[in-house]
Amino acid sequence: MSRQNYFVVVPVYNEQERVGIFLKKLKKITKRILVVDDGSEDRSAEIVNRLKIPIIRHSINLGKGAAMKTGAEVAWKLGTKRIVFMDGDDQHDPKILPAILKKLDSGYDLVFAARTISTKTPLARYLGNRIGVYLINLFLGINRSDPFCGCFGMTKRAYDRIVWDSSNYNVETEITAKTIKNKLKYSEVPISAIYHDKYKGITILDALKIMINIPKYRFQ
Repeated sequence: MSRQNYFVVVPVYNEQERVGIFLKKLKKITKRILVVDDGSEDRSAEIVNRLKIPIIRHSINLGKGAAMKTGAEVAWKLGTKRIVFMDGDDQHDPKILPAILKKLDSGYDLVFAARTISTKTPLARYLGNRIGVYLINLFLGINRSDPFCGCFGMTKRAYDRIVWDSSNYNVETEITAKTIKNKLKYSEVPISAIYHDKYKGITILDALKIMINIPKYRFQ
């Protein structure tokens, strides 16, 4: 494992069915975990506390982007130099962590995980994802294979240049756009995604919303 100057930030919202499973896997890889409970109305926070993992709680649901920012700000104040974000719904394989940290250590500002396509993905989600990827690559002039994965690592330098405004799931699109705008050095690493019945992906409607927001993120 890379040197210990990092935290894994895990945003969580109503994930009582999966968060415990995921965090037990993650704890086998690292103990440097910060969970941000984004106003969950279920037992998510109770499960995290039972696992004795540090947790920050929003009193109300503010959105994934807001939860990520809360976790990042706390991690920076604790003196870390790198952050890796992973969702708490057990769709990201924690075994990817060393590969992300190794890439960050080699000089990249951001390292994005890229999922393999699964036949279990519902058709509407699959089409929405593919359309969204095409639009982002077209309008930003890049070649990201999976800009909606939600699992990525970044340095403090990258965060200071991006500092996203999106409070919801648009945050991934904004981060990609600002990565290009600020000419930050980035790379991708493959990840084995774990798909469940409750698959969270983007729909075709989400893809159209992305198209509307790209110019705002790119040029603001």
